[in-house]
Amino acid sequence: MSDTLSNHITSNTLKFFSKKTRDRVLASSLVLFNERGFSNVTTASIAKHANVLEGSLWYHFNTKKDLLAEHLKILTDVFSIENKIVGSKDFKSIINGIFNSYEILWDFRYILRDDFQNTLQKNCDVLISVKRTNNYLDEWADERIRHSSKIGLLNIDSKNIENISEIILIIGRYWMDFSKKKYPNESISNLRLNGLNQIITVLSPFLNPAAKSIVSGLLITRDQFKTENIK
Repeated sequence: MSDTLSNHITSNTLKFFSKKTRDRVLASSLVLFNERGFSNVTTASIAKHANVLEGSLWYHFNTKKDLLAEHLKILTDVFSIENKIVGSKDFKSIINGIFNSYEILWDFRYILRDDFQNTLQKNCDVLISVKRTNNYLDEWADERIRHSSKIGLLNIDSKNIENISEIILIIGRYWMDFSKKKYPNESISNLRLNGLNQIITVLSPFLNPAAKSIVSGLLITRDQFKTENIK
C-alpha cells in the first residue's frame, strides 16, 4: 500500500488490503469516506485516489453502498481479532487491546459518525448492518469498562460505568474529526496518540496504580514507534 494510505490507516487494518484493484478501491474509499463523509464522495474521486479507471471500480462494486458493506465486514473482522481474548486478566493486554481497538475505530470512523438514514433506503440490509455494528460498539465500550472494573484495573462505582463508557466511546466516534479541524497542521499519528491520551485522561482517576505505570509505558512505546516511522 502507498505511503498515503499508511498515513491514514493503521497497520492492523492495512493488512486486510492487498495491492489488487478491488482492495485498492476499498482502501481508498475508506480514506475518502473518513475525510469527506460517505455522501460527499463520488465514485470518480475514489477511482482517482486508487489510481484505477472508474469502470474498474464498477466492475467490483456497483454502488457506494457495496463499499460500505465491505467496510463493515472488514471492521468486524479486524475488531474481532483484536478482542478475541475478552476475558483476559492481564492489565497490559487489556490496555493495549483498548488502545488498538480505538485505533481501529478511527480507521472506520465514518461508519460511527455519518448519518446514513437519508443516504440508504430505509430498512435495507446495509443500513441494518450499520445500526447493528454501532450497537455492538456501544456494548463493547461498556463491557470493557465493566470487565476492567471487575478485575481491579479500574476502580469505578457501578453507577458511573455507563457514563464513563459513553464518554470514551464519544472520543472514539468524533475525536479524529474534531482534532483535525482544531489542529489542521498536526500529523495523523500525533492526533491518534493525543486521542489515546484523552481516553486515559478520562480513565486516570479510576486507574489502579500498577495500571497507570503500564499505560505510561505503552504510550511512550507508541510515541517512539511513531517517531521512528517518521524518520
